[in-house]
Amino acid sequence: MTSTNSIISKNSTEEQLEEAKQIIQQWVDKQSHDRSWYYPDLFNQLVILFDIKSSKEPSLPPLVEFKRGCERYQQEEYKLE
Repeated sequence: MTSTNSIISKNSTEEQLEEAKQIIQQWVDKQSHDRSWYYPDLFNQLVILFDIKSSKEPSLPPLVEFKRGCERYQQEEYKLE
């Protein structure tokens, strides 16, 4: 027999997954600069949705490495040479 708690938990999980899909879809639909490889709004919404706590402080690589990453993303995303 299924307990009420497991039914509530299952519904909550299904609702969370549906909301997560919507959040990800919003990012997929973004274009240009809004669809950068660095998308904190997307992850912040998912972190809040799933109540995830960070074990580390966020940090960025040195600027030169950061810029190379941006260029690599553009080349891969837009098939640039």
